[in-house]
Amino acid sequence: MDFNANIRVHTDERHKGLYNDLKKMAFGDMHELFFLCVCLGYSKQKIKPLGSFRDQRFWSGTITPYEYSCYYAMILAESDFHFASIIDDKNVLSTIEEYANAGMDILMEEFLDDYVSIQDDTPRLEMSRSKELPKLLLNYINENVEML
Repeated sequence: MDFNANIRVHTDERHKGLYNDLKKMAFGDMHELFFLCVCLGYSKQKIKPLGSFRDQRFWSGTITPYEYSCYYAMILAESDFHFASIIDDKNVLSTIEEYANAGMDILMEEFLDDYVSIQDDTPRLEMSRSKELPKLLLNYINENVEML
Protein backbone atom coordinates (compact mmCIF):
# COMPACT_ATOMS: atom_id res chain seq x y z
CA MET A 1 0.00 0.00 0.00
CA ASP A 2 1.28 3.37 -0.96
CA PHE A 3 0.08 5.55 1.91
CA ASN A 4 1.18 8.63 -0.02
CA ALA A 5 -1.22 7.88 -2.88
CA ASN A 6 -4.52 9.64 -2.61
CA ILE A 7 -7.19 7.68 -4.39
CA ARG A 8 -10.79 8.85 -4.41
CA VAL A 9 -13.05 6.37 -2.65
CA HIS A 10 -16.53 6.13 -4.11
CA THR A 11 -19.94 5.25 -2.78
CA ASP A 12 -23.33 5.03 -4.43
CA GLU A 13 -24.47 8.57 -5.20
CA ARG A 14 -27.94 7.66 -3.91
CA HIS A 15 -26.38 7.13 -0.46
CA LYS A 16 -24.68 10.54 -0.39
CA GLY A 17 -27.23 12.16 1.91
CA LEU A 18 -27.33 9.17 4.21
CA TYR A 19 -23.52 9.08 4.48
CA ASN A 20 -23.52 12.80 5.29
CA ASP A 21 -26.35 12.49 7.83
CA LEU A 22 -24.75 9.52 9.60
CA LYS A 23 -21.37 11.22 9.67
CA LYS A 24 -22.91 14.21 11.43
CA MET A 25 -24.76 12.05 13.95
CA ALA A 26 -22.62 9.03 14.74
CA PHE A 27 -19.21 9.02 13.05
CA GLY A 28 -16.11 11.20 13.25
CA ASP A 29 -14.96 10.67 9.68
CA MET A 30 -16.48 9.28 6.51
CA HIS A 31 -13.97 6.41 6.34
CA GLU A 32 -15.31 5.07 9.66
CA LEU A 33 -18.85 4.65 8.33
CA PHE A 34 -17.42 3.25 5.11
CA PHE A 35 -15.46 0.68 7.15
CA LEU A 36 -18.61 -0.43 8.96
CA CYS A 37 -20.41 -0.84 5.62
CA VAL A 38 -17.49 -2.82 4.17
CA CYS A 39 -17.52 -5.15 7.17
CA LEU A 40 -21.26 -5.69 6.89
CA GLY A 41 -21.05 -6.45 3.16
CA TYR A 42 -18.07 -8.74 3.60
CA SER A 43 -19.59 -10.61 6.55
CA LYS A 44 -22.66 -11.44 4.46
CA GLN A 45 -20.49 -12.07 1.36
CA LYS A 46 -22.47 -9.53 -0.63
CA ILE A 47 -21.17 -7.08 -3.17
CA LYS A 48 -23.09 -4.52 -5.15
CA PRO A 49 -21.35 -2.80 -8.07
CA LEU A 50 -21.59 0.97 -8.15
CA GLY A 51 -21.96 1.11 -11.92
CA SER A 52 -22.69 4.61 -13.14
CA PHE A 53 -23.96 5.66 -9.70
CA ARG A 54 -20.47 6.50 -8.41
CA ASP A 55 -19.97 9.51 -6.20
CA GLN A 56 -16.63 10.60 -4.77
CA ARG A 57 -16.87 10.32 -1.01
CA PHE A 58 -13.40 10.75 0.55
CA TRP A 59 -9.66 10.36 -0.05
CA SER A 60 -7.92 7.06 0.62
CA GLY A 61 -5.34 8.93 2.68
CA THR A 62 -7.89 9.14 5.52
CA ILE A 63 -8.17 5.34 5.75
CA THR A 64 -6.28 4.09 8.80
CA PRO A 65 -3.59 1.40 8.58
CA TYR A 66 -5.86 -0.91 10.59
CA GLU A 67 -8.71 -0.44 8.10
CA TYR A 68 -6.34 -1.03 5.18
CA SER A 69 -5.02 -4.20 6.75
CA CYS A 70 -8.60 -5.46 7.08
CA TYR A 71 -9.33 -4.57 3.45
CA TYR A 72 -6.24 -6.41 2.24
CA ALA A 73 -7.09 -9.42 4.41
CA MET A 74 -10.57 -9.52 2.88
CA ILE A 75 -9.21 -9.39 -0.66
CA LEU A 76 -6.57 -12.02 0.11
CA ALA A 77 -9.14 -14.36 1.63
CA GLU A 78 -11.44 -13.80 -1.33
CA SER A 79 -8.65 -14.68 -3.77
CA ASP A 80 -7.39 -17.78 -1.91
CA PHE A 81 -4.36 -15.80 -0.79
CA HIS A 82 -3.02 -14.87 -4.20
CA PHE A 83 -0.84 -11.93 -3.30
CA ALA A 84 -1.12 -10.53 -6.81
CA SER A 85 -4.71 -9.60 -5.87
CA ILE A 86 -3.49 -6.82 -3.56
CA ILE A 87 -0.79 -5.27 -5.74
CA ASP A 88 -3.01 -2.58 -7.27
CA ASP A 89 -4.53 -0.34 -4.59
CA LYS A 90 -7.17 0.99 -6.99
CA ASN A 91 -8.40 -2.54 -7.70
CA VAL A 92 -8.46 -3.34 -4.00
CA LEU A 93 -10.49 -0.23 -3.26
CA SER A 94 -12.82 -0.92 -6.18
CA THR A 95 -13.77 -4.28 -4.68
CA ILE A 96 -14.00 -2.78 -1.20
CA GLU A 97 -16.37 -0.11 -2.56
CA GLU A 98 -18.67 -2.90 -3.76
CA TYR A 99 -18.69 -4.48 -0.29
CA ALA A 100 -19.45 -1.07 1.24
CA ASN A 101 -22.27 -0.49 -1.24
CA ALA A 102 -23.89 -3.80 -0.28
CA GLY A 103 -23.15 -3.08 3.38
CA MET A 104 -25.03 0.21 3.29
CA ASP A 105 -28.05 -1.65 1.90
CA ILE A 106 -27.71 -4.19 4.74
CA LEU A 107 -27.45 -1.39 7.31
CA MET A 108 -30.55 0.23 5.87
CA GLU A 109 -32.53 -3.03 5.86
CA GLU A 110 -31.45 -4.35 9.26
CA PHE A 111 -31.15 -1.16 11.28
CA LEU A 112 -31.93 2.17 9.64
CA ASP A 113 -35.32 1.33 8.17
CA ASP A 114 -37.21 3.10 10.98
CA TYR A 115 -35.00 6.19 10.76
CA VAL A 116 -34.92 6.79 7.03
CA SER A 117 -37.28 8.49 4.63
CA ILE A 118 -36.90 8.66 0.87
CA GLN A 119 -36.57 12.16 -0.58
CA ASP A 120 -36.20 12.47 -4.36
CA ASP A 121 -35.30 8.74 -4.60
CA THR A 122 -32.55 9.32 -2.01
CA PRO A 123 -32.62 7.91 1.53
CA ARG A 124 -32.15 10.51 4.28
CA LEU A 125 -32.24 10.26 8.05
CA GLU A 126 -35.37 11.55 9.71
CA MET A 127 -33.69 13.77 12.28
CA SER A 128 -36.82 13.97 14.44
CA ARG A 129 -36.68 10.18 14.94
CA SER A 130 -32.89 9.88 15.18
CA LYS A 131 -32.10 11.38 18.58
CA GLU A 132 -31.03 8.03 20.06
CA LEU A 133 -29.47 6.77 16.84
CA PRO A 134 -25.78 6.88 17.91
CA LYS A 135 -26.46 4.79 21.01
CA LEU A 136 -28.70 2.37 19.11
CA LEU A 137 -26.11 2.05 16.35
CA LEU A 138 -23.48 1.03 18.89
CA ASN A 139 -25.90 -1.57 20.21
CA TYR A 140 -26.53 -2.85 16.66
CA ILE A 141 -22.77 -3.16 16.04
CA ASN A 142 -22.27 -4.88 19.40
CA GLU A 143 -25.02 -7.40 18.67
CA ASN A 144 -23.51 -8.14 15.26
CA VAL A 145 -19.84 -8.09 16.28
CA GLU A 146 -19.45 -11.85 15.93
CA MET A 147 -20.42 -11.69 12.26
CA LEU A 148 -18.08 -8.76 11.61
